[in-house]
Formats: sequence, structure tokens, C-alpha cells
Amino acid sequence: MKRYLLIIICILGGLTAMAKPPHLNVEKLFDGSYNSDHTVYIHISKSKAKYFRGFTVTHNAALVKKVTDLFKKDVERAETSQEIIQNGGVAYTSMTIKNNGHEINIGLSYSPGDVCYLFISGPNEAFK
Repeated sequence: MKRYLLIIICILGGLTAMAKPPHLNVEKLFDGSYNSDHTVYIHISKSKAKYFRGFTVTHNAALVKKVTDLFKKDVERAETSQEIIQNGGVAYTSMTIKNNGHEINIGLSYSPGDVCYLFISGPNEAFK
């Protein structure tokens, strides 16, 4: 009996150790360093089932470039990705990344005047 209990504990411990946070590059934008930047609007929403983060940049070309570069680094590990091209440039791009058996959706849209909007959304279990 003790042997079965030990085996069950080891299996549960192993499954817990396998769950890991996604370590997304775009998550660096939510580390607090942009909280006082007047060109940035951050929205974080969490419920029992879903986690959502939004990052809006207005009239800041350097930061739009940084957001784009971080997004491109994450696209390399995406399950799926898409781009919508409009007027000769990317208007919207998105990707899906799987983590802990759940999907994380990340999208990035652009507007004229050095404006972009990034969102990260998924079930809470995908971020643990």
C-alpha cells in the first residue's frame, strides 16, 4: 500500500513540475516599467476562467518598434500565426501558443500615427 501511495505522489509531483509559465517575450511589457509612461495604456483583467492583458501605445514610434520586435520573437514558437496586410503594411497580426495544454492568443494591431495595441488572452491554467 505504501508503495502505491509513493507512486501516486511521485506522479502528481512530476505532473506539477511539468507545468510551467509560458515565458513570453511580450510579457516583459507588463513588468511595471511602463506604468508611468504617458504614451502607454495598460489593461489587466483576470477572472476564474480567463486572463487578459492589453497594452496600447500612442504616438511613440520607438516603443511601437519594441513591441513589434518582442512579438516577432514569440511568433517563432507559435502553433499558428496570421497577418492582415492593408495599404502596403501589416495592419493586424496574431498567433496562438500552447502552454500546459491550453491556448494563449496574442494579437497586435497597428493604427496610423505610431499607435499599436497588443493583447494576450487565455485560460489561467496556461499562465501557471
